[in-house]
Amino acid sequence: MFNGFTDQTFEFFMAIRFNNNRDFFHENHDWYFNHVRTPALDLAEALMEAVEKIDPDLERRPNKVVSRINRDIRFSNDKSPYRDYIWLAFRKPGEERKSTLGVYVDLSDSGLSYGMGFYDENKPLMNAHRIQLQKDAGEFTQIARETLKNFSLHPKSFKRMPIPEDLPEDIKIWYPLKGFYVEKEITDFGLIKSPVLADEIIKGYESLIPLYRYFEKLVPVDEMPK
Repeated sequence: MFNGFTDQTFEFFMAIRFNNNRDFFHENHDWYFNHVRTPALDLAEALMEAVEKIDPDLERRPNKVVSRINRDIRFSNDKSPYRDYIWLAFRKPGEERKSTLGVYVDLSDSGLSYGMGFYDENKPLMNAHRIQLQKDAGEFTQIARETLKNFSLHPKSFKRMPIPEDLPEDIKIWYPLKGFYVEKEITDFGLIKSPVLADEIIKGYESLIPLYRYFEKLVPVDEMPK
């Protein structure tokens, strides 16, 4: 059962940032396990049913959803062995991690955020989105406006792509996308340390279902028609 994170969760993130070495981590493994990993696994379990409603094909097993604290330093200039944050990522297993659509939770000592989108880019799906906007922008306009009442859009866009003039002004930002995510930030640590946090995220995930299903039903297009 998810009971919320604790002060020691955030103290661990700060401690590992300034003591980012194997000796410190192994000496404080119980601290990490009891106050970071265990509540994160509990949160993942609490969100399983809500994620299934979004898409039953999304990975929901907590041990597969919660990130490892260890960093992959093989191809990184930063050789710090541990992260000072964690995330929960609900994605379809077996698909390219960077381009698959999913929902997530991020947690660090600065707060928590959650949302939906792509880690990187998915140009073929965004091409299909552009084609649909050209045909009929009505459905997406309604979905986007409802979504942005509670979430912020973080776009990855083509800088010089012509945008149809007849699109509603607030929808034009969605047209030149290469990828995106929509996110809600929580800086209320009282909420983050409460069991009610799970209810907040569940409610948010439910509100993202129309946006997820809009993109999920699109058929990717490798190149835009000329």
